[in-house]
Amino acid sequence: MSNSSPPGQRPPHLRDDEPIALLIAALSFGAIFFWILNQNQQPFSLGNFLKKTDEPTAPQVLPAPLPQSTETEIDGVKKSLRLDDSAQQPSTITGAVPTPRTVTPPPPPATLVPPPLPSDKLTPTPTKPGAPLSFIDVPKNYWAHSAITALSAQGIIGGYPDGTFKPNQPVNRAEFAIQVQKAYAKPSQMQPIAFTDVRQGDWRLPAIDQAVKMNFMSGYPDKTFRPTQKVSRMEAAVSMARGLALPIPSDTETILQSYPDQDQIPEWARSRIAAAIQAGLVSGDPDTKQLNPNQSASRADVAAFVYKGQKLVAK
Repeated sequence: MSNSSPPGQRPPHLRDDEPIALLIAALSFGAIFFWILNQNQQPFSLGNFLKKTDEPTAPQVLPAPLPQSTETEIDGVKKSLRLDDSAQQPSTITGAVPTPRTVTPPPPPATLVPPPLPSDKLTPTPTKPGAPLSFIDVPKNYWAHSAITALSAQGIIGGYPDGTFKPNQPVNRAEFAIQVQKAYAKPSQMQPIAFTDVRQGDWRLPAIDQAVKMNFMSGYPDKTFRPTQKVSRMEAAVSMARGLALPIPSDTETILQSYPDQDQIPEWARSRIAAAIQAGLVSGDPDTKQLNPNQSASRADVAAFVYKGQKLVAK
């Protein structure tokens, strides 16, 4: 079967407008080819081709760069970790370890230094065991020099910043308890007492408790200790005789009758005073032969009592 014209028949001629159409088509394909070559090898786009050649090209807008980030894979899932966040919340994903933040602690508060005490309320300077101290108001010929020197070498007593000992200054009950607590190491015999005037936190309480437990001191019936009350010579002698467990003499009254002021000693203290006299712990004034039981015990008196008590314990 053939599409050729039947025999004896002329082939059809082109119409008059067909050559023009062919020319236009050839020109069009040539223009397309020329345009492609001048587009810097950009892919062909019918829209771009149809644009007018004199139309200005719109500027290209690039997207803003995203914040710097890194990717890490956690449990098989990629997670983006922001690097520009100054404070990150702790991660709730298993295996993720947040970067610890360095926190600078605030400076410690300033330590308040208490002002110095007035000169009329100076307290003795505590000492440490070592060489004996030399006090300008305790010469070598002073009657209690040996006791004061020995106790200062043990760190039991000290002097004042001006180099004095003040041997005639009265001693209160708390000061007496402190010296006794430092001078003796005896097992506890009594239970401590909860005094109403020496509360927990009081710096004097440990020494007072120890003096009570060693049976050197006790309180008053109203459950007070009265730490600032002055100690009399009679009270100091009774405390030493009780704490050292000095034996009570059988001839108490005979011993006391040797002193003119023995009638000033109350009944409850007579046997202990006689025991202290018998042991050589207490003696009367060498000139007047008086015991002066109600006179305030001085720093020199207490030093002599404590030192002589140490010598008795050492026997």
